[in-house]
Amino acid sequence: MPSRVPDEQLAQAVLRSAKDGVYPDSEEVITADVPPTTLPILVQLLDKAREEVKINIRELSRGTAPDIDGWISQAKQLQGDIEESRASARGIVRQSEVGKSLEDHVDDASSKVDLLKGEVSFNETLAETLGRIQRIHQLLHSVQEAALGDRLVDAIVWLANAQKEIGMLRAFENTRIATVLKGKAADLHKAIVETIDDCWNALISMDQSTGRIKIKHEIQRASLVDVHTIVMALTKLGLVNSRINELYQGFDKIILAPRLTLAPDNTVAAISVTGDDIQLTGRLPDTDIKVLFQDIDCIIDYLSTRLPPNIAVPLSEILMPSLVSRFISKWLLSSVPSSLDGMRDFQEILALVLHLADVLDSVGWQGKADLLDWVDQAPRVWLTKRRETSLDQVRALLSKGLGKTRMVERVETQTVSPEDEVFHGHGGGDDWNAEWSDDEDRTNVTNASTQKDEEDDVSAWGLDQVAEDGEVASSSLNARINKNADNEEAWGWGEDNDQETSVPLSRTKMNKNSQTSNGASQELREDSKREITLKEVYSITALPEAVLEIIIQVISDAETLAQPNYRRSPIAPAAAGLFLIPTLILAIYRATAPAYYASDISGSMFLYNDSMWLAEQLRVFAGNQALRAGAKSPRAIGRLKLDPDVNSLEVFAKRTYGKEMNSQRTILGDLLDGAQGFANCTEPPFAGECEIAISSTVDRMRALHEQWKGVLSHSALLQSLGSLLSTVTNKIIMDIEDMSDISEPESQRLAAFCNEVSKVEDLFVPEQPPETPQIGESAVPLTAVYTPNWLKFQYLSNILESSLVDIKYLWSEGELRLEFTADELTDLIEALFADSEHRRRVIGEIRRSLMGR
Repeated sequence: MPSRVPDEQLAQAVLRSAKDGVYPDSEEVITADVPPTTLPILVQLLDKAREEVKINIRELSRGTAPDIDGWISQAKQLQGDIEESRASARGIVRQSEVGKSLEDHVDDASSKVDLLKGEVSFNETLAETLGRIQRIHQLLHSVQEAALGDRLVDAIVWLANAQKEIGMLRAFENTRIATVLKGKAADLHKAIVETIDDCWNALISMDQSTGRIKIKHEIQRASLVDVHTIVMALTKLGLVNSRINELYQGFDKIILAPRLTLAPDNTVAAISVTGDDIQLTGRLPDTDIKVLFQDIDCIIDYLSTRLPPNIAVPLSEILMPSLVSRFISKWLLSSVPSSLDGMRDFQEILALVLHLADVLDSVGWQGKADLLDWVDQAPRVWLTKRRETSLDQVRALLSKGLGKTRMVERVETQTVSPEDEVFHGHGGGDDWNAEWSDDEDRTNVTNASTQKDEEDDVSAWGLDQVAEDGEVASSSLNARINKNADNEEAWGWGEDNDQETSVPLSRTKMNKNSQTSNGASQELREDSKREITLKEVYSITALPEAVLEIIIQVISDAETLAQPNYRRSPIAPAAAGLFLIPTLILAIYRATAPAYYASDISGSMFLYNDSMWLAEQLRVFAGNQALRAGAKSPRAIGRLKLDPDVNSLEVFAKRTYGKEMNSQRTILGDLLDGAQGFANCTEPPFAGECEIAISSTVDRMRALHEQWKGVLSHSALLQSLGSLLSTVTNKIIMDIEDMSDISEPESQRLAAFCNEVSKVEDLFVPEQPPETPQIGESAVPLTAVYTPNWLKFQYLSNILESSLVDIKYLWSEGELRLEFTADELTDLIEALFADSEHRRRVIGEIRRSLMGR
């Protein structure tokens, strides 16, 4: 319960709060209840405080009394002013009410005035419109009268004025009278146009059925009408361009097209001008371009003299571009000679073109610039024609097929030393591997004829023996072939390599490994060098000779144009471009020849022979060009650059040869894959598969020999077959070496397979010249010369049928170690013979023999 607060204290707290707005500080006072007993005390205190306030107000009022009196007087004056303002406002309101009444009277009067003005304006507009309608009617009547009197220009002018007046009837354009006037004007316009068209068709009549066009200067109607009047009328109507287009189309269809277009019977339409007529007069068998020049002059003269300039000139703007374009494309271009034989006629044609340009310039017609441009481009045009003709000739040659084949001979003289096995005849074949190593460099001997080295194999020259005249035989090459050289390295071929690679080489690769330890021996060899002549024959088709003739003719024309007496010829600048045409000829030959040669079973080999023969002939031709052109055409010296093209042709030939060889290797490899690695070669059905694989491979080799025998030279044929045989023997060797266990029946069967393959050795018999005497001895096959792994294959056949004693003897006393490594031989021994003390002793001796024990 809250504590008791005295009533007087509570009353004082309430008074201070009401008087000063102060709250008590004591918590007890704030929370205390106010009992009724406190109220009398509170009232007493409030009365006392009120009296004190009144006393204070009186004391303050005594000091401010004068000011208050002034305020009161001012307030009274203000009240009087307010009353006066109110009276003035009431007067203003009364006056405004009087002004509003006057404004209403004024507005009413203004409305009446505007109404009167509108009536007056309408009457004036109506009078003006009726006057305009009257003028339009009079103009249209005048137009009709003028049209009927063939005064067409006046009719068009008056009709234009009438249409202008009709256009000013904007407020009445939807009225009946305006519609009637517009319809009458349209009818008159249509009638005038029809009249003008009738006059135009009468002045310029075109009849396609008879091939005739007539252009008159004037015609007689109601009055005399001339072409100038009609042209002026068409111009005012804006129809002149359409009529000119119609004239162009009709003239082109009736006259120009038949004259410029050659019919299937090689005739053209003949034209003639008689009076006002120009017409077709039958067919003209003479397609000489000079006659066409005369006809074009006649056409230009006919049109320019019978048509006014304001028609002739616009007509020429669409007629001449078409005429000149067709004239150039169908006649001038076909008249360009493809050689120098028709150059005199071509110069006359150029003079006629210049004359035609002058004629066009004299009449102010277009087309002169195009003709002059064509004359300026005459060297380029002739060069383009010459190039197209040459390329078409090549395409035509290829499309006719390979033609007849013939044998060609390649002869080359070389300088060799006594150390070269080529002097040793047949006797050097026994130790053919003695002077070669796997890493040995083979270089070409200096050519006595100073020609560049060609990348053919020496075996391609068909060397058989040493003759009295220095001719050498291919059997002397036995000492020059490295049996350990990989087939791809010896031939220089890669499956996807486009760079130059080696193919059957045409020059002898001499051994530079025979070095001596003193200078005296070297000088002795240099002194004892001698010249030999290498010969070979092979087949080519008729295509390379024809291509060579085309190239020679092009170069001959270029040399002729480079002569001083052709310096003023209009096509003399084309001489430099002619020297580039052989490049294009050889390019198109390389691009298209494979497709055409593919029709022959030996097409790839023919293409190789043809390309190499063509490259050889072009190199000789280019080498003699400076001497040939020096006397007559000094400016032509050095312009013929065939070396890159000849190199590209040789690369192309070698690539073609390589693709054919790779294709045949793939076929032979697929045939041998049928043996399935010779596994279970004694058990059916695998035995039959192995027999089929071997027999098919041998038959394929013999078929290729028959196929290529009449194409390649004999030594090139042997080298090609040798490469393929190397592929066959290498795969057989690898398959047999991969066999981990070979039973005795399998060994005998494998040896029989090897013997079957060895029968193709009869394909490698050297070719004997007809003059070689027969001694009664059969020629020794050169299989080992052309098949690097042939001896290894023969040794493998012997190993399959030999005992351990025989194998040990061949290794220690024979030359087996030259073909097999110790690891290869031991693997074969382990596969062929069961494990025994004797086998272990033989294997140990083989391995110790390599360590010098």
